[in-house]
Amino acid sequence: MTPLLCLAGLLAASVSAQNAPRTLREVFDASLKASETVLATEQSIIQAEALYRQAFAGSFPELSVRSDTTWDQKRSYQYRGANENAYLRLAQTGLTGIREAAAWKAGKALVGRREAELFRAEQQLLSAVAGAYFGFLQSRENGATFDRLISQADKRLTELRDRVRVGRSREADVTSQDLQSISLQSQREESRRLIEARGDLLGFLIKGQVGAELAEGPESLTDKPLTEYLSRLESRPDVRAAARQRELAEADRESARALHFPQFSMAADHYFGRSVPNVDHNRWDASFNVALPLWSWGARSAAVNSASAGYAAAELALQGTRRAAELEVKNAWRDYASAKRQLALQRRAADTARKDYELNGKDERRGLVTALEALTSLDRLASAELNYTNARLATRLAAIALENASGTPFESMEMLK
Repeated sequence: MTPLLCLAGLLAASVSAQNAPRTLREVFDASLKASETVLATEQSIIQAEALYRQAFAGSFPELSVRSDTTWDQKRSYQYRGANENAYLRLAQTGLTGIREAAAWKAGKALVGRREAELFRAEQQLLSAVAGAYFGFLQSRENGATFDRLISQADKRLTELRDRVRVGRSREADVTSQDLQSISLQSQREESRRLIEARGDLLGFLIKGQVGAELAEGPESLTDKPLTEYLSRLESRPDVRAAARQRELAEADRESARALHFPQFSMAADHYFGRSVPNVDHNRWDASFNVALPLWSWGARSAAVNSASAGYAAAELALQGTRRAAELEVKNAWRDYASAKRQLALQRRAADTARKDYELNGKDERRGLVTALEALTSLDRLASAELNYTNARLATRLAAIALENASGTPFESMEMLK
């Protein structure tokens, strides 16, 4: 490879790294373009829109050009000749008005339901992306914490060995400190594994590579009352889908009721040429038919009853979905409020544990506490640091869950800003 091609490759890699997504919003946008589930759901919307246009167009008369040729014979089976007609036809069959309007309504409801399913697929994708994104940040922070704790443990181990030489500490204290250092190194290796695993997961979700340094983003939401989240229930995808399903059931009921109404059919033909004897001067003809249903042995009434029961079931399903959605929002709001309070407590605990470790270190040097007490204080510090990063992750994921549960649009989500 020539030096010029090598330089071009390096420049391309540099540009790609600079353009790699680094914020949660950028990673989520990239995952939307890469998710097969989301893309397939978008195709279902296109299909539903096409079906709606088909139902709408089917309610209007059809215009066609036709050519007919017929042959007949006399009783002696001698060939009589052929009749040829070429004409333009405008025709509509089985028109009721009510059934066609129901078909339009059903088509629009189906499109709305597919749009709700797309929103739900995007919400689920956001949950997966947020878990990997914030989990990556947590693992990276844990790794930095373990690096710092290992450095402190190694420094203390060196001090203990010096004190053993002069007879101020026991060999057992050195062994205990060495064991603690090994434990911290093991936990650091686990953090490194999680960093790679969650980085690979983010790359899988976007079909590419994320930026080297991911942005922290907001840690929590602006405080809002529960009523504000409950006011968004109708925008939830499951509630929207249930509402559209009820509209579909209502359209089916109206279509079934149309079976009791008259049906109209009409046809109008304009001829370009006719070979029928004595009628060549007729350039057009038309027909209009009306069919009034009288008796079908209960079939039409059974269809209406079935569709009415389907509508009643859809109405009950919508009510149940709304009640379940309200409960989910209340639980999500409670979980987030609790996670936020836990975060504040764990932050205080981590600050206190750092101060505790510093004080125990000073007291140990002055001989006021044993080496075991100093060792225990480092364990408390490690536990407090991990609990704090876990609380940060839990608070962020709870915030995402609350915004998803309340049906907040992505462009309005605080966690994506």
